[in-house]
Amino acid sequence: MKIYIKNFVKNNYQLFFCYFLFLVILLVAINPKPIISSTFEGLTVWAKIVLPSLFCYFILTKMLLQQQDSFKIFRILDKPFEKIFKTKSFGGYIFFMSILTGYPLGAKLIYEFSCQKLISKNDAKRMISFCSTSGPMFVVGSVAVGMFSNTTLGIVVFICHILSALINGLFYRNLKEKKGENKINLSQNMPNIKKETLNDIMFNTIISVLMIGGYISLCFSLMEFVTNLKIFEIINNFFASIFGNNIFESIIKGLVEVTNGCVSLTNDSFSSTILGCSLCTLISFGGLSIHLQSNFFLSKIGISYRYFLLTKITQTLIAFLLSLIVCIVVF
Repeated sequence: MKIYIKNFVKNNYQLFFCYFLFLVILLVAINPKPIISSTFEGLTVWAKIVLPSLFCYFILTKMLLQQQDSFKIFRILDKPFEKIFKTKSFGGYIFFMSILTGYPLGAKLIYEFSCQKLISKNDAKRMISFCSTSGPMFVVGSVAVGMFSNTTLGIVVFICHILSALINGLFYRNLKEKKGENKINLSQNMPNIKKETLNDIMFNTIISVLMIGGYISLCFSLMEFVTNLKIFEIINNFFASIFGNNIFESIIKGLVEVTNGCVSLTNDSFSSTILGCSLCTLISFGGLSIHLQSNFFLSKIGISYRYFLLTKITQTLIAFLLSLIVCIVVF
């Protein structure tokens, strides 16, 4: 009976999804006002907080990525990363660019380097465990300064976030090598960089920030739809009776879209320790929208979403414990 149900769901999940989408569209058409207001709220958050802090920064980092010499600068990190994380090449470069630019550049670089056969699949799987990070302009600029007007909070959260990624990488360093994987000689292989003009960089940056705004507004709308269905209300009321705030609602929103969760945390008064732990946890997990963007690249090189999700869960747990300890000491 169990196998029959499993096969039935597997063979008909697309049909179920179509019915679900039709139901959502119908409910939105009947009562569009909450969806319209939440979409506008998401776009407002993007325009006032995210866009100003990321736009110029994105252009500068894209210009840096265009420079072939940037690889030479960070080659000094390759040997330490090879010893610590057992990555054959470019581990230090991809990690540094990931923390410099933020989601989902780490996944994108891993995909591009894999396509050029500069790293093996095993290297790619090791790297994604510590090269999936947010950037300082989002954590410190957009969240800490833009939302909470607290630079110290942002610095603490960012440091804990990066340390959690590095510690997380240690748990995946001993992945077994698969037969037939080619050995990469870094001295004989350098990435092929597609040269872009300033106009190209500007255009690609605009597309990137518009996509971020689209994901943010979509996730704001989805959470508003779920909230109106009262799905989490009982659970949220339970946690609110214990903690005296809507921490559960903020966490749920952050698991879907990290910016939404961070904004939701501004609606209640939290201690610096709880706020720091919550922000670090949400940012380290990334949210569903970041997962979808990362999976778009990783699925093309044979890395399953299940594996990526596992690495993000372990990183999130490490980030929570680390930020709890650091925030208690600092605050």
